[in-house]
Amino acid sequence: MIDARVTDCIVNFDHSSRTKAPVRSVATVLPEFTLFEEVCRKGLSVIYPLRSANSPDPAGWKFGAGWPPSYSAFGRMRSLLAVQDALELRPNRVLEVAAGGAGLSACLAKVGCSVTVNDLLTSRSAEAIKEYTNGAEIEFIGGNLFDLSAEQIGKFDLVIACEVIEHVAHPLELLTHLKTFLTPEGRVLLTTPNGSHFRNKLPTFSQLSDDVDFTSEQFKPDADGHLFLLTPDELLELASDAGLLIERLNCWGTPIITGHFGLRLFSGRFLTRIAYNLESLVQHLNSSKLERFCTALSVVLRQDEINDEPVRTDNVLRQGAWSNR
Repeated sequence: MIDARVTDCIVNFDHSSRTKAPVRSVATVLPEFTLFEEVCRKGLSVIYPLRSANSPDPAGWKFGAGWPPSYSAFGRMRSLLAVQDALELRPNRVLEVAAGGAGLSACLAKVGCSVTVNDLLTSRSAEAIKEYTNGAEIEFIGGNLFDLSAEQIGKFDLVIACEVIEHVAHPLELLTHLKTFLTPEGRVLLTTPNGSHFRNKLPTFSQLSDDVDFTSEQFKPDADGHLFLLTPDELLELASDAGLLIERLNCWGTPIITGHFGLRLFSGRFLTRIAYNLESLVQHLNSSKLERFCTALSVVLRQDEINDEPVRTDNVLRQGAWSNR
């Protein structure tokens, strides 16, 4: 079972939001401002259970400052939201594919989840896991995620694929494969850049020619490895083809957080509260405007044959439960 600290984090259920239909473009509830501000000031070590302040940190994500508007602030918010989204689903057993440094998995293991991590870059991820105080509690299986099978590693309440699908040549095959690891009531948590964003310069998945084969280009890291982007409608169609339903879809990431339009030139601590409040305010826009204005998507998927009612919760990430001070 999950440690009781998880239930301490999950509060203020909004039962009025229950619906029998899959949810699209609901408002994103941001983590508490004090936590966001602290992570911008001190890095993700605030929530990651790192053994030492001397852990390698060449890009400054763990211990460095990153104030909005900037990609650094955006990345910190994205990590906080990923932890929050995962906690909201109350998993017991978690699989994270293409996990990179496995910070999200370490956070989930910290509160009692049984976590299995996969990444193609075996040595890098294995070394990263050793940096966590609970690294011995995380099962690591290196290699291509398509080589994994449920017969080999079992079924999971939650399968996480953060910033993965846009790097994979055949996204339908990815979703179909991830579905094989789900328990009957399991969920997939997926994050990806938003292809509907009005400044997107990459082709979206439906705009690709059938003659184009990206197989030799897939699995490359970072933005340079983006083969295409996905719109919410394309995700909906792919999920349906894979036998999955979108239970919840969030659009977030405005220029005041990301630093687009040259706003990164004005980044600084003095703008943190303003950026946070504006990001929260934008979440009151209707779904079509959110999908055009925001750069990031977070999606929860469930198997099509499940008929239970999806539940949204309000803010579940509390500073007291995650601070490593």
